[in-house]
Amino acid sequence: MNKVMKFIKDNYIRFIIYAFIGWVYEVMWYIIVRHEFVNRGVLFGPYLPIYGFGMLILIFLLSKYKSKKHPLANDISGNIAVATLVSFIYITIVEYTSAVKIYNIDAFAMQYGIGLLICIIIGLVIRYLIVNKLNEKKIKNLDITIIVVCLLIFLITTIIEYVSHYVIDVYFDKILWDYSKDFLNLNARVNFDASRNFALGGTALMYLIEPIVTKINNSKNKYINIVTILLGFIMLMDAIYSFILK
Repeated sequence: MNKVMKFIKDNYIRFIIYAFIGWVYEVMWYIIVRHEFVNRGVLFGPYLPIYGFGMLILIFLLSKYKSKKHPLANDISGNIAVATLVSFIYITIVEYTSAVKIYNIDAFAMQYGIGLLICIIIGLVIRYLIVNKLNEKKIKNLDITIIVVCLLIFLITTIIEYVSHYVIDVYFDKILWDYSKDFLNLNARVNFDASRNFALGGTALMYLIEPIVTKINNSKNKYINIVTILLGFIMLMDAIYSFILK
């Protein structure tokens, strides 16, 4: 198998695995929260393509950064990690303690924007004191790569979800999710809780599941190629049925 075909096969296997994991996640969420089984997505089969494409984007964008160590003493990574972590803690406290539910970003900015700005400054000061005033090398050299990766996944998945919602809404005239009544939402397309869950879940997939997927792709089991072709055919037929014949 040449390099191009192997590249296509490997990433299609990734796509299928993560699309299935995404389907399981959303179905379980509905069962636990709403006590009902809902076959999520626009396709008939147990997979959500948005999760498959989302993870491929994350892997392509973040694999190189993830493969290197980034110590707390690194100015850019360190500042991003500490300041954002402090901010996320502040936002979470507001979410669960505020007497009035904050539904959109504008309302949150008006009521808590100054507090959020103060938290960012506090985070930068904390990081500065740790790196420049402490002589403990272990703390300065603490690898914060996984934290920054998690934060980048938060940002990337938020953009992916917003764009996906917009495209499905405008071009397919469907609303698959609505965050209008959820905390810290933007135009009902994305919200803080969902993005936080995607960040934590995406980080877990990249650090725990992706090494397993890589081993599967690197194995020389001939049945993997057969399964890949079969799954590709099934998904193609599913798409034809769901978008054209249904």
